[in-house]
Order: sequence, then structure tokens, then C-alpha cells
Amino acid sequence: MFKLMNICRVGIMIIVIVLINSGCSVTHSVNTSSTVSLSNELKIEIPAIKNIKFTFTRPNLTINIMMKEDSPTEEKVHDILAKVKQFSTIENINEIAKSVKWKSEIYDINLNIYSQSEKIAPIKYSASYFKTFDASNTSEENSDGYQTWSKYE
Repeated sequence: MFKLMNICRVGIMIIVIVLINSGCSVTHSVNTSSTVSLSNELKIEIPAIKNIKFTFTRPNLTINIMMKEDSPTEEKVHDILAKVKQFSTIENINEIAKSVKWKSEIYDINLNIYSQSEKIAPIKYSASYFKTFDASNTSEENSDGYQTWSKYE
């Protein structure tokens, strides 16, 4: 009987740990006036865009863009990035945070541009609210406000 109780305790502890860990990474679809506006602008200006999806997985916003073609031209990628940079104001990003009930800054914005071909790796860019990895340092000196974008290869 004592062994059975210990096994039950261990089982309950494992379930609790799994639930806590899975609760920390819930992904929310994002649909705000600013994301709808950006989606519409991009689809009108760049007809090669098939689909745009905005998601929030704390503490990051991800913008996934699926192209209708195998490999987007450098010009199209540049145009997409320029529009996303214009969109990435603190006001718009705070609107997104509020829509998903996130009470802090969204740390990173990740832009992923996928070609139609699964053989081609996505083109990835990222910008951060903070200049350093220290999110507890909310001073102006540590704030980049999504101004610096980096390409990841």
C-alpha cells in the first residue's frame, strides 16, 4: 500500500510538471486592427504573398509569411521587411500585447518568409525591444524599441 501511494505521488508530480511547462508556451493567434492593416497592405503591394499569420508565444511575436512562389526575389523580401519595420512601432506592438493579455513588453519580433517549396529554408529576421538579454533592465539605455533588425541564416 505504501508503494502504491508513492507511485501515485510521483505520477501526480509528473502531471503537474507537464501541465506547468505546457502552460508556459501557449501560442495565441493575433488579430488586431494593426495586424489586419499590415496584412491587407502586404497582400495588395506584393501579390506573390499567399498567407500571413501573426502569433504570440510569450514573450515573442512571430509573423509568418507564406509566398506563392518557390523563391521570393530580393526585392520582394526587402519590400516585406520595410513594411514590417514600419508596422513595428511600440504602439502597435503594445496593442498586440494587450490583445493577448501580456502585461510586459514583447521581447522579440520574428519575421519568417517561407517559399512555396519546402526544400528552401525560410528567410528569417528578428528585432528586439531590449538591446541586451537583460529584460529586467527597463532603462532607456537598454531599449531598442524594435529598431534594429538582424537577418538569420
